[in-house]
Formats: sequence, structure tokens, C-alpha cells
Amino acid sequence: MGVELKGIVYPSFTKPIDFTFQSQAFTLLVGKSGSGKSTLFQIIAQLSPVPYSGQILIDGIDMRQLSVAERVQLVGILFQNPHHQFTMETLFEELVFSLENIAYPIQEIDSKIEEVVEKCSSQKILHRPIHQLSGGEKQKAALAVLFAMNPSVYLLDEPFASIDRKSRLEILGILKELVEAGKTIILCDHDLSDYEAYIDHMVELRDDEIKKIFKIPSSETREVFSKKVGYSQDLFHMDQMTCSLNNSPLFSIADFTFYEGISCILGDNSVGKSTLFRSILQFQKYKGKIRWKNRLLKKKKSLYDEITYVVQEADKQFIRASLKKELQLDDLDSENDKRVKEILQLFDLENSLDKSPYQLSGGQQKMVQLLMIMTSQATVVLLDEPFAGLDDRACDYVCRWIREDSQKGRSFLIISHRLDPLVSLVDYWIEMTSTGLKYLKEVSITRPLRSLGIEDKTEVR
Repeated sequence: MGVELKGIVYPSFTKPIDFTFQSQAFTLLVGKSGSGKSTLFQIIAQLSPVPYSGQILIDGIDMRQLSVAERVQLVGILFQNPHHQFTMETLFEELVFSLENIAYPIQEIDSKIEEVVEKCSSQKILHRPIHQLSGGEKQKAALAVLFAMNPSVYLLDEPFASIDRKSRLEILGILKELVEAGKTIILCDHDLSDYEAYIDHMVELRDDEIKKIFKIPSSETREVFSKKVGYSQDLFHMDQMTCSLNNSPLFSIADFTFYEGISCILGDNSVGKSTLFRSILQFQKYKGKIRWKNRLLKKKKSLYDEITYVVQEADKQFIRASLKKELQLDDLDSENDKRVKEILQLFDLENSLDKSPYQLSGGQQKMVQLLMIMTSQATVVLLDEPFAGLDDRACDYVCRWIREDSQKGRSFLIISHRLDPLVSLVDYWIEMTSTGLKYLKEVSITRPLRSLGIEDKTEVR
């Protein structure tokens, strides 16, 4: 029977939704940012903050007739923002807490944790404070908890937004094994890379209807190339820089120069990419020196007039009560005012200016966050996973904006595990490991063949 939606009506939906997600199958749910995918997941899991009408049936069982304990063992959900997933300080404590809550045999908890941690390759983060984990590590931790709970139905909302490709493929393999063992998985994503070999069905939420897409997109591998090092002026220079986390060495950079233009930093989860950004902004302690345009970087107010930062979690960057105040619409110059109005229209946000940013979808929040930063006067912009929650049209718009600003002299450092939007944009591809940074002459990028009506405008240098 699967997951049946019968006449589901919710304030953001204009008409009832009737659809059945097939049982014991892996279904990929796609749709534009703000179309209601996360809301739909919350309704299915009975976690919606606003009442709905209609029925949710899981293998014929009405979810409203179940106790909370019965629901969480039947349906498990991974939120778009993994930070909202945890109640305890460490992954170990979260796993113990979650298993105890479903009355898992106490004498078997340790072995269950060992099994799940090994499956998710999470040994290194098991006892670290969750608030100190990187975005990708938090997503891995949240998945580990969900696997430990072992529900019949998995709802995964953008589970790979901050996860490196190697881990992404490992987790997709685990999900495929779960389906073969009888589980039902519904996963929401905007990045369609790598799914062809793993999913059974692909459906799209559009105009308050769920429709099956009969052609699952395949992927291709493209080679992209960096400009010649030294082609541009120096931007940042790291000299004998080292950084530690919890008294353990995180990374060291003996001698490296970032150049003006658009650079993308690649690297596995937990290598320290976000920490490097915080170091540049003087938020993170480090040893050694960072020079910017031949000046030693120091923490002072004027620094933040010229260097700004998009953090991974958009909701951590909002400080004002409404969307209108957050965007400071009355203070924009004519060019930025035009851009902002175009995006507000593109995302159907023109009538939401008086709303709190926290009332928006994850993708809408990310777009508002990017608008806040891109309309600033900073000459250097650090972007940490800027495409999380964004559909292809939004990524395309943001990349065009970045290109235009770069041509006017603004520089960008970008951390992203979603590389498809950057194929024709990046000047310098850089790899980060625990032992430093190095320029890559060429990079192989796996990207989906566009199949949802989006024109491919890629130019490969």
C-alpha cells in the first residue's frame, strides 16, 4: 500500500493532494524551492505546526490513530536543517536517548550503536559536541540516529546538502540496501546527480499536485579546468597557519595564496573548510599569519565592511523581524533593487515581505540570506554551501550574479559539495586536506543531464 495521501489540504496548498508513494521502494521527490516538499514531509510524519485535513495512511494505518511512540517507529524524518534534529550534546548521547525512547533492549544498545556508527562511518564524531560538528558531519550524525531508530518509512529532506560525494554514494548504497530489506524511502533533493542507479521512482510536486516523472535523469562526468595560477592579483596569503579543534590539530597551511576572482574549495567533510572561513574572518583562533592585500588580517569593524560571509545554516544569519527589514529594501541602489525584485518575484515572495524569515521554506531562507550578502558593499564574499535548498533556476540566477560582480572586481571564495552550478563559473579549483591547500589543474565533476525543462548553458574552459 505504501504512503497514501488522501485529500490532504494545508494552508499553503490550494487544492487537495491525492497520491500514493509505493511501499518498499526508493522514491525521489523533486520540486521548486518553496513548493511545499518539506511541509509535505512534516504532514506525513505528523510534525506539521499547522493543522491539515485529509488522511495519511501508512500501509493502511491512519497516522492520527497512533501514539507518538508508534509513529516514530513507523515514520522517521530527517529535517532539511540537521541542527534541528538533536536534543542531546553528543551523537552518542542522542543515540542512547533515541533508543531508550523506543524501549530498545538496554543490554543491546551498545552493540546497536556500534553497528550504526560503523555503517555511517561516524566513529570520529561519536563523542564530539554536536554544535562543533561541520554541516556535513551533522547530516551524517542525523542519519545515524535515523538508522538506529529503524522506522518502516524514511523521509529524508535534502540529506546530502553538505556531504561530500564519496559519503553521498556510500549513504545511497545504504539506502538501497534498506529498500531491499523492505523499507520505504522518500527522499527530497535538488541535486539530481548519481540517483539513476539507486532510485525506483521520481515524482515532482508542482502546483499542489504530485506527478510521476517517467525518465529518471542520468549523470555525466565533465572535466573543468583552473586558470593559470598567478593570472590574477593576490587576495589572501596564508603563512605557517595552523588551526586546532578541541586541542587536536585540524589543518595546517604552510604557504598558500588565494587570488582575486572566483575560487572553489573542495575537500572531504570535517577537513576544516568552514573553519578556514571563520579564521579569515577572525572568528576562529589560529597560529601563523593571514595577509589580505599584503596587510596582516586583524579583527576590527572595518574588516567586515570589506569581507562578508554566508554561513551554512541560513537561519543563523537573520537578525530582523521581517523579510523587508532583513533585506533593507529602502537602502538598496538601483541595480541591487532591480535584482532583489526579480528574485522576490521568482520565489513568490512579493506578498511575504512582512513575514518573519523563519516562516519561509529552507530554500527561500537561503535565497534571502544570499540576497542580504550579495547586496552588501563587501569586496570579498565567502560562500559556505550557497546552493543548499535551491532549485536549478535559483542556482543559475545566483551564479549569473556572481559572474557579473566578479567582472566588476568582487572576489568570491566558495565551499560547495554541489558542483554542477559552478562548472562554467569558477576560475580556480582548490583542494583542502589536513596538510594544506593546493591548486587543481583540472577537476572531474559528475552532473545530472538536465531533464526537467531547464536549459543547459554550460561552457567548459
